[in-house]
Amino acid sequence: MKNLKISKQLILLVVGLMIAFAIATFLQVRSSVDAIYKERYDMLRAEVQSAVSVLKQYQAKVAAGEMTLEDAQKQAYATVNAMKYDPDGYFFGYDYDVKMVFHYDASKVGQVNKGQPDSKGKLYREELVKLGQQGGGLVEYYSTAKPGQPVGDYRKSAYALAFDPWKVVVSTGVYMDDLDAQVNDKILAALSGSIVLFFFAIVAAYLVIRGISNPLKDVHTALQAVAEEDVSIAIPHTSMNNEVGMMAKATQSLQEKIRERHAMSEREAAQQLALESERETNLR
Repeated sequence: MKNLKISKQLILLVVGLMIAFAIATFLQVRSSVDAIYKERYDMLRAEVQSAVSVLKQYQAKVAAGEMTLEDAQKQAYATVNAMKYDPDGYFFGYDYDVKMVFHYDASKVGQVNKGQPDSKGKLYREELVKLGQQGGGLVEYYSTAKPGQPVGDYRKSAYALAFDPWKVVVSTGVYMDDLDAQVNDKILAALSGSIVLFFFAIVAAYLVIRGISNPLKDVHTALQAVAEEDVSIAIPHTSMNNEVGMMAKATQSLQEKIRERHAMSEREAAQQLALESERETNLR
């Protein structure tokens, strides 16, 4: 490292700083992305827990003898079916055999969905039921249908939690493409900002490196000339107030000493010539 030119050392420093900045930006963006998705996942969990609490309230009435189990389930499912949240959220429930127990679309109630994968081949319903019985969990899957959109693959996230007294798994899911778009916009904004900053950093680094290396080259050239006892050259950058200026002033001082030595040598030569001339005159 010590043997590298100053310009190369500065380049390495700038590159190192830019790499560190890129890593910091990546970590910050990833943290922001994780926070965005976590907020959505926490919302799904909270909504399902709210729906399960409705079932618990009706089960308490059954335990108190105020309602029959059948009436309690009928009213509880109707209440949960009426519950909605943004964006376009609703609830549905499977029994432990993956049969639809309740859904706002009554035509789907009673359907057995076991063994029916999503467009990617994932048996997400079975996974929802399994995770629900294990204390709750999230499942990612794809739906080919989305209201107001053409047929395609739309990513969804669902959360499920079992209500064991009724052997039912309460679930809810939302489309994630809006969140994915938000995340992509954030990543693009961060990437664009990093590219712009990187460009300006490169330009600034180039100017700084040139502002240091060029004066150093000029002083080095002058120093070589002075070393060859050329006192006619003007020493550049003596007006600078940094280390380059200090080197230039030192070179100028050396030049002055050499100039004085030359002048002294010239005076001594002149004096010697005068003495020899006087000696020749006296001999005549």
